[in-house]
Amino acid sequence: MVARPFVLVALFFTLVAAAPPLRTLPLTKRIDHSKVKNIVKSDQARAKGLKNVNKGDGEREPVNAFANGIAYVVNVAVGSPAATYSLIVDTGSSNTWIGADKSYQASNTSFPLDEFVSVSYGSGFFEGTAYADQVALSTDLVADYQIIAVADFSFGFEGYDGILGLGPTILTNGTVSDFELVDTVVDTLYYDGRIKARVLGAAFAPLNANGGVGSLAFGAPDPSHYTGLLSYTNVTKAYPSSLYFGIDVRFDYGPLTIGYGSGIVDIGTTLILLASDIFEFYANSTGGVYDYYVGLLRLDEEQYNKLQPLNLRINGATYELTANAQILPR
Repeated sequence: MVARPFVLVALFFTLVAAAPPLRTLPLTKRIDHSKVKNIVKSDQARAKGLKNVNKGDGEREPVNAFANGIAYVVNVAVGSPAATYSLIVDTGSSNTWIGADKSYQASNTSFPLDEFVSVSYGSGFFEGTAYADQVALSTDLVADYQIIAVADFSFGFEGYDGILGLGPTILTNGTVSDFELVDTVVDTLYYDGRIKARVLGAAFAPLNANGGVGSLAFGAPDPSHYTGLLSYTNVTKAYPSSLYFGIDVRFDYGPLTIGYGSGIVDIGTTLILLASDIFEFYANSTGGVYDYYVGLLRLDEEQYNKLQPLNLRINGATYELTANAQILPR
C-alpha cells in the first residue's frame, strides 16, 4: 500500500464587489522545502495569533514561530527614486512594512512620522517606526502617500523584506501610536482614484499548473479566473473572525454534515484548518491515522480511493474539495 499524507489546500478564492476597472498583479511563490515539514505547526501558531488579535503598542502574545517555507510574494517599489522590496502578501493583517531583510532606503518622498509601530502575527512579529512614502505595486497601482512601517526589529521573516498587509482596515487599530486606524494600501489606492472600489481578489494555481502561480486583482474581480456568476456572502458576525475576511461555513463529507463554523480567508495560511470536533468527525469518516510527526492524517491507497468529496457550503453555494484536493500535492 502507498501511504498518502493528507492536507487541505485552498487553491482559489475571490473577495468581490462589483466595479471596474481591473488591475492585476502577478504573484510569486517561494518554497523552502527544508521548512515545509513545519507547515502544520506554523499554520496553527498563526491561527492562534489571529484569534488573539494584535494588541499593538508593544503588547505581544507569546510567540511560537515556525517558518513553514511557503509564501506568496510580490515586489513592491517604495520611494522616489524607488527601492524594490520583496514583501509577503497577507490578508490576515493590514499594516504594510519593510526592513526585515533589506534596509529601508529613504528618498525624496520619505516622510518620518516618528510614531511607534508593533504587530504580532502568531508566527512572528516586528517593531519599528512609521513613515509616509510612495508605494507602487505596479505602474498603475501607485499609492502616493501611504503610511508604512520601517522595522527596527523583526522575528520570523528571514529571507523576506516585510509584509504587504491587505486585510481589513480595522486590523490596524492599536498598531501605530497616536493613530486609531491607518489606511491600508487598498484604501489609499481607492482614495487616490487608482481603483474604483475597495475590492481585492486572489487566485492561486495548482502547484503543477502552467502559466504562473496566481495573481491579485484590485478594483474588480478578474474574469479570467472564474466562469459563470460569482457567489457572494456577508462577513460573519462571529468574533474574532468578524474582524477579518471572515465567513460562515457548513462542512459536508459526502452526504453527511460534519459541522458548522466561522473561518478566515487568509493568504498567509497554507492549510484549511478545521475545528477539533469537525476534524475528529472527518478523521473517523475517512479512516485516516493521525501522524504525530507531521500533524496530518495518513491514508493508504484503499482509503484514498474511497474518499468522499468534502464540501464547503457558504451562503447556499457549494465548493467541492475532491479526493485529490484533500491530499498533499504529489
